[in-house]
Amino acid sequence: MQGTIPMTISENSAAESHADHRHWKRDVECWNEDIQNWRMEHCAAIVQLQEAVDRINEHGKALDEHANAVASLETSLGAHEKNLAASLQIGSDAAIDDRMNDQHAKQSELHLCQQNAHERMKKYHHQAMAKVAMLKNALEAAC
Repeated sequence: MQGTIPMTISENSAAESHADHRHWKRDVECWNEDIQNWRMEHCAAIVQLQEAVDRINEHGKALDEHANAVASLETSLGAHEKNLAASLQIGSDAAIDDRMNDQHAKQSELHLCQQNAHERMKKYHHQAMAKVAMLKNALEAAC
């Protein structure tokens, strides 16, 4: 008699009605067990989401550090450019040329390191933001 809803008790025997009640009670017990499990999963999800928020906040700090590094490189590039212009005004001298070549090589290395850091930051940022958007969309679709 599972799955049927009796219209009146007189249409069913008492035994059938008791069987329905036992079935409904098992359903309610299963539902309560599901709810208990979902509550535990919900608590775990809150913890995981807070950890995700912490990672996003750390990413924000890393973005600030990256911006500072880019600004520092920009300042360094400006100083290097001024030094190069000044040395060219003085005239070509082997010692000056060697010093400028060394400075230029260092500036080139700094630029390459910053370029690599920027590409890593860009890749991580795009992946992280895409996953946040997917989670947001999934949660909105579930409501």
